[in-house]
Amino acid sequence: MNIVFASAEVAPYSKAGGLADVAGSLPQALAPYVNSVQVLTPLYGQIDQKKYDIHATTSSGEVLLGDDVIPYSLYQATAADQSTQIGFIRCDRFFGRDGIYTESDGEGFADNNLRYFFFQLVVLDLISTGSIPADILHCNDHHTGLLPLMMKTMQLKVKSIFTIHNFLYHGHFSAEEIALLPGSTKPLLTITQWDNYSALLEGIDHSDIVTTVSPGYALELLAGLNVDQHSLTRIQAVKPNFSGIVNGIDTEYWSPERDQYTPFHFSIDDLDGKRKNKAALLTKAGLSPDMDAPLFGSISRLVENKGFPFINKLLDEFVDLGAKFIFLGSGSPEISDQLRKAGKRHPQHIAFDDGFNEPLAHLIEAGSDMFLMPSRFEPCGLNQLYSLRYGTIPIVHRTGGLGDTVDPWTPDSGTGFVFEPYDINELRKTMNLALKIYYSGSDWAALMQRAMSMDFSWDQSAKQYFRLYNL
Repeated sequence: MNIVFASAEVAPYSKAGGLADVAGSLPQALAPYVNSVQVLTPLYGQIDQKKYDIHATTSSGEVLLGDDVIPYSLYQATAADQSTQIGFIRCDRFFGRDGIYTESDGEGFADNNLRYFFFQLVVLDLISTGSIPADILHCNDHHTGLLPLMMKTMQLKVKSIFTIHNFLYHGHFSAEEIALLPGSTKPLLTITQWDNYSALLEGIDHSDIVTTVSPGYALELLAGLNVDQHSLTRIQAVKPNFSGIVNGIDTEYWSPERDQYTPFHFSIDDLDGKRKNKAALLTKAGLSPDMDAPLFGSISRLVENKGFPFINKLLDEFVDLGAKFIFLGSGSPEISDQLRKAGKRHPQHIAFDDGFNEPLAHLIEAGSDMFLMPSRFEPCGLNQLYSLRYGTIPIVHRTGGLGDTVDPWTPDSGTGFVFEPYDINELRKTMNLALKIYYSGSDWAALMQRAMSMDFSWDQSAKQYFRLYNL
């Protein structure tokens, strides 16, 4: 069995969100079960080719995008564990830029549809010409959503699996842009209620198997939660072949015992290093060094759906109770401004770092007491899984993968604090409960150890995907 895994981003080479983490880890976890795993992704200008030993191969070609013949070349690297080949599609016209999806001002590239049409056509060319052996093509999100349909029209004997990482992003394209695609695909496209087309829905319509990143999120999509009626009809049409598999995490990269980015290591049996990491985090963030005060961490895209309208309204109240907060993320200028202003009001209690900072992300996970993740919805979520591994107790809304992975606290069980319905007063009560248990001492230590004992390694998820590949 030869697997080709197509993704618009792959960690550690390129990353804008959780898709990159999955594309960087799942193929490696699958490698022991199959003949080969080949990952295909664009070679973005921001990727450090020298650092990752990315080199040119003899494979190259050209594809027809509308009336335009566009050449490409294939570059290659080997994953850190030597199990997987990463193929990078080079075309400087489309990918030789600093950003992955967006300009420096946060606006999406105007030609994003063309860029990912091209990417998919190259993947199709590499498979159809036999340059890359494929029994199964695993597609991810709208950037690869047209591949299952195009493979059908070419009658390739390759099974397609399509994974929805976030249903919010459809990859809508217009009737005019259809002219850029192979002619045989056009009659099979389905127009949406917005008089355009959705690459995400095309992936759902034409794949042999459809998955998403948690059982809870699969149920929410089938129930129509945050889904328009047109899309719901198309999702429900594939229900017999639709399932949810919780994402895993790289337990070597996210390891409290071996983390390369944290100054102190610790384990479930020896938590002393966690307290030392907290002291280091407080110092780095410029917060007061009071070690007994509870520290809430947050690493997130700064968008409303991540719960920031609630968080911003509660900050002053919980600072008055002695809590500290550290936020890392980028996104909405309005939310960034609110967090900056909160930091100025409470410079000893609130810190905000605007952007992407991998070492700081690890230190936040290792040094915080609690991880604040009150998302309105969350397909799977990864940071709550990292937090559990580091004994940093998640505070989450029961939705999607958050509800699947965080068990609510009771005096004798649970791994975190869970609230529902999605209401600011419910979040307030849950945060207050967390503070109460935090100050209890022994109950908190037991909670940390339960959290750290959970197994969310990729091996568990890979076995479930392998079973689907064999259907």
